[in-house]
Amino acid sequence: ITRRMKIKKSELQIIDFNLLGVNIISFPENENANNETRNKFDIDFDVFINTDNDRQFKIMIRLNNFKDEGPQSGYGIDVTGEFKFKFDKKSDISEDKKSQLVSRSAIPMAIAHLRSIIALTTSNFYDGSYFLPSIDLNHLLQRKLKSIDVKTSLEE
Repeated sequence: ITRRMKIKKSELQIIDFNLLGVNIISFPENENANNETRNKFDIDFDVFINTDNDRQFKIMIRLNNFKDEGPQSGYGIDVTGEFKFKFDKKSDISEDKKSQLVSRSAIPMAIAHLRSIIALTTSNFYDGSYFLPSIDLNHLLQRKLKSIDVKTSLEE
């Protein structure tokens, strides 16, 4: 590296993290198992804005690959975390910028944090570390927006 780059402090700050649930099971190798389901995770998240302070919010996110369909092998993983964030008080941030920071920074940070917890926890298992596959964030956000539209239309 020939040139130093200064790090600019983000307007988004993570202030707390709580692991709400962890269930990781190592299933023995099973030749009858459908190994295609091993890396298929259900992922869901919700964003909650603090009604007393709109500069704070939390994200609850759950990753789960447990399946009810036949024998399994590899890891069964169900992890839920709660992440608390705040926007810098010194910054004048538009609602559009806040939304962008939540979807493009906060959610990926939360997923990355859970990914490292999964890898660290499974490193103690016989089969070794499990690394959560890459996630198509655009697809995840589109699915979430569609589910919100469905919930809203059902409530009307």
